[in-house]
Amino acid sequence: MVSVFDLIFLTVLVAFIITRLYSVFGTHGENKNVRVVFKSLDKEVDKDLEKKIVENISQVIQEGKDIDSLATVVNIEEFSDSEKALAAVPNFNKTNFLRSACRVFEMILQAFNSGNIENIRGLVSKKIWDAFNSVLTERKENNITSEVDFICFDKTEIKDVKLLKNSVKVVVEFISEQVNILRNDKGEVIEGDENFVQKITDVWTFERSLNAKSNNWTLVSTKKPA
Repeated sequence: MVSVFDLIFLTVLVAFIITRLYSVFGTHGENKNVRVVFKSLDKEVDKDLEKKIVENISQVIQEGKDIDSLATVVNIEEFSDSEKALAAVPNFNKTNFLRSACRVFEMILQAFNSGNIENIRGLVSKKIWDAFNSVLTERKENNITSEVDFICFDKTEIKDVKLLKNSVKVVVEFISEQVNILRNDKGEVIEGDENFVQKITDVWTFERSLNAKSNNWTLVSTKKPA
């Protein structure tokens, strides 16, 4: 028989987790691949009780205990394949990753178009750096200069995750607005339009080791969508 206290606890639990907890729990226990979709209920929550609930839920999740007891207040679905892969990546936070990926995108874009890529060597693989260097060398030989005006990101999204034996690759699609032009040695525009804003889609793949102490990611592939 359910006591009055149990009913109160479950009510407060729903109210708290809908407003305070993220919708994905990831652990190293048996239930690490679980998505929790919360029902909506708006109520004030006592701060001391709030703290206790967090501790109790964390205990259940971290120890990999059976969470069927929560099934009365939440709907449980399995992770997607990409979410399963990301759940296995130590210290991975999707929001922080995409924020950093955007900063790296802008940094690499500016470095490449300025012709000074030495300071991004640590951000890209040798293959990518050699490809950049090859293009820049060809432009220099032909007295071609590049100009880019990065305006904004329209969309940034993780498109795929590949979990390998010792590393993980995350494929990110960047849709951005830019003005790109190439000039010859006379300063004439030979490609692009300085008065036209392009919406450009780039698909970049970042990789990091699962065993390394560092959480640094390396750009290993750049391409345009088919």
